Amino acid sequence: MPKFELKKSIEVTKLNQRTGIPTGEPPTTIRFGAIIEDPELAWDFTKFTFQGQLYRCASDVLEAAMEKRPVGAAAPAPAPPAAAAPAPAAPVEPGPSLPEPAGLQWEKLRSSPHPAERAKVPGGWLVLIGDAGAMALAFYPDPDHQWDGTSPP
Repeated sequence: MPKFELKKSIEVTKLNQRTGIPTGEPPTTIRFGAIIEDPELAWDFTKFTFQGQLYRCASDVLEAAMEKRPVGAAAPAPAPPAAAAPAPAAPVEPGPSLPEPAGLQWEKLRSSPHPAERAKVPGGWLVLIGDAGAMALAFYPDPDHQWDGTSPP
């Protein structure tokens, strides 16, 4: 059961689990970072499973969006060392150092029945809902939100 990670978002068509034909629902988007399973070429499309549901996507679109190696596969072995070591490079003077990245500053939100917090990040907010027993983390885009990344927002 090969699994692959998407390196960009794609639009897909949901298929009937039993017959494998489109359900007639409008196309949906599967976000980058999602894990798809069992890709199978079917004409100009590739069928695959995502979160237990059957979908299809144009083969060329999926090929461009999919990592080339399966999730959990070993990384390629490093190249063997060269026979002759290269000549040492001239010493380089260190340049100015970049500031340390600021940590996330979480602020508590009034919520019921579950505790919630949010933190400013580039392009929006990270929202954390729940406690140590069960948590959910989501990104909420906010186009009006500006953050330069050098200081806490």
